[in-house]
Amino acid sequence: MSTTSTDLLAGLNPEQVRAVTAPAGPTLVIAGPGSGKTRVLTHRIAWLISEQGIPAWRILAVTFTNKAAREMRQRVEQLISTGAAAGMTMGTFHSFGVRLLRENPGLLADRLGVLRNFTIYDDADQQAILKQVIANIGRDPKDLPPRRVQSRISAYKSGLIEPADAAETAATYDDEVMARAYAEYQRLLRRANAVDFDDLLILPIKLFDTAPEVLEKYQDRFEHILVDEYQDTNRVQYVLVEALAQKHKNLFVVGDPDQSIYRWRQADIRNILDFQKSFDQAQRVDLEVNYRSTARIVAVADNVIRLNRDRIDRKLRTDNDDGDQVSIRELADQQHEADFVVSEIRRLMRDRNLNGDDFAVMYRTTAQSRVLEEAFRVSDLPYQIVGGVRFYDRKEVKDVLAAFKLIVNPNDTISIERVIENMPVGRGLGPKAMETIDQWSIVTRRTPLDGLIAVARNELDAPQLSGAARTAAIKIGAAYDELQKLEQIEPLTDLFDAVVRLTGYRDQLAHGDDDQLERWENVLEVRADMEKYDELEPGEALAAYLEQVALVADVDSLDDDSRGRVTLITLHSAKGLEFPVVFITGLEEGLLPVSRAVEAEFTDPAAIEEERRLFYVGITRAEQLLYITYVANRLTWGRYQPGVASRFLDSLPHEHVRDLGRRSTVSPRGGMSLTGRAQTLSGLSMSTLKPAPIPPKAQVRAWSAGEKIFHPKFGEGTIIEVQERRGDQELAIEFTRHGQKRLLASLAPIELITD
Repeated sequence: MSTTSTDLLAGLNPEQVRAVTAPAGPTLVIAGPGSGKTRVLTHRIAWLISEQGIPAWRILAVTFTNKAAREMRQRVEQLISTGAAAGMTMGTFHSFGVRLLRENPGLLADRLGVLRNFTIYDDADQQAILKQVIANIGRDPKDLPPRRVQSRISAYKSGLIEPADAAETAATYDDEVMARAYAEYQRLLRRANAVDFDDLLILPIKLFDTAPEVLEKYQDRFEHILVDEYQDTNRVQYVLVEALAQKHKNLFVVGDPDQSIYRWRQADIRNILDFQKSFDQAQRVDLEVNYRSTARIVAVADNVIRLNRDRIDRKLRTDNDDGDQVSIRELADQQHEADFVVSEIRRLMRDRNLNGDDFAVMYRTTAQSRVLEEAFRVSDLPYQIVGGVRFYDRKEVKDVLAAFKLIVNPNDTISIERVIENMPVGRGLGPKAMETIDQWSIVTRRTPLDGLIAVARNELDAPQLSGAARTAAIKIGAAYDELQKLEQIEPLTDLFDAVVRLTGYRDQLAHGDDDQLERWENVLEVRADMEKYDELEPGEALAAYLEQVALVADVDSLDDDSRGRVTLITLHSAKGLEFPVVFITGLEEGLLPVSRAVEAEFTDPAAIEEERRLFYVGITRAEQLLYITYVANRLTWGRYQPGVASRFLDSLPHEHVRDLGRRSTVSPRGGMSLTGRAQTLSGLSMSTLKPAPIPPKAQVRAWSAGEKIFHPKFGEGTIIEVQERRGDQELAIEFTRHGQKRLLASLAPIELITD
């Protein structure tokens, strides 16, 4: 064995060596949490290049976040020289999709009708265009929420279903409405020369279908394909990868079905569960040794996840020390929960000499973060929130980015509307004026921005425009006439200066009140972000910058320099991260598992299994200490509801858990603790404390079939079935407007309707 190969395999355990040196052909690596999957991937790439003689440009490696892709590239370059790794294609699925589309501009336009300068619409842009879609099909956004339409369209696209197919297979009136919305949405996207994130994966597949020679080119090029987090792939990603790997069959995938938590984003766990069925003679390597967590945390995690059925069975183990027991704490309400988390962090920082960045506080829903953030703010403990409002989602940042997008893509209807509505240069251009410009653009087959520029150049006779509208049209047209020229010759930061000057945005914010000055500082952060793009050629820099911004994910906003700050983060965003100390809050029925999974337990068992996987992911983020909290009363729908400890606490092995105390008295806020029921449900009877019996008034009302009720969200309904379950009642309710729902009596905010 050469010196190089010895170095590459040094420090790897036998299973990791098997994975890194696996022979050609399809390979499935089941990588448990903390088992070194990134190390295996990077060493595998280095092995292929340095030991197998595979040129770096013939390797494609894809993952799900920019952060993970950057880390992988850096590690490969540390293992072998940067020069040897040059030319390797590594990034997210979406960045690869963008790259493929940009590399084939002629076919993209001719076969798919999308121009090279397309705009990538983010979530907010999609919401804006969907409001127009809903109006265009004659519906009211109050009755047809844009978010629901967006989810349905994404599901269609993830299933590779075209608008015509959706219309043809519609089985209900709702299906018909959604199919119409889908068709109109696609029409408006193409009119704006825009794509959404689903399109970044679907358009390459369509390009392969319409131009087989393009697929053959990429099949020849990528001799080895490696995929990280394979359990999170959806059908489109599966089809894309499978097509690219058809020629050489060298598909190396790494993942863990026990960490599949993105079904709501159309991730399909069957892709990894059925890998060996889908790819003939695929070999499998299990990475079972956890290097991250203490033995007690590993044992708790393994015990929790073994209750799931849809998984690949293997034993999670570790050689680490036992460590402390996992701590469970019941609190009176969410305020007490937040106060406990803050005080315990302070104690651990003092007693164990830990820093703020050693801690993460995790929760199932973003709504839970408000009380936690308030407690941290009052205590003056530095913190950062991941999964909140991203920098690029701030209004002022989206305003200035819209101004830049319009330079690159004059067809971008959402951006031109944003510039007109929010920047001084657009004041005076109302809906009627823009309708005039739109009509001109349709007749001349040019963009509305071209129309404004034509007015400024006095090349367009638009008698309908007068007064303030004509003045505004001339201003915005003249501004973009100049900006389009500057974009071809000026460095990006100089273009930035011209944009904020010519649109009037600088004067609007830089000379305003404190709030506007703070917004201006955020806008200047955009300029600072652009500085590294000054090295690129004018005419290319802006498009490259906008592409990078569009592909930023929530977890990418986690600061690399987060020293001293506690991380508040959703469980979904926490996957892939690790912290010495983790707090998982809100372990209650209705939160974890979330209420919709509880309601669908009997019709969709997979929903509960995914919630259990989410809990498992949270547990396995902890290196040294793990705290799990739940409350006896939680403020829901404007009133305190009794809390029920999560069923997931049943599976925590007693020998690895310590009970820090339970709330057995009346909450100061008026709610009564359900300690007795919580203990029955959680199975944590190792506590020697005897909770006080629950007074009758605190018990949940017993419901009966035939009773009429009112729900603040679903309206009036009739209970048609009652089932006793775990000291609770599951109610089947037929709602007048929303059909049948199954709700837990202890969680549902329902009231009896009396005559």
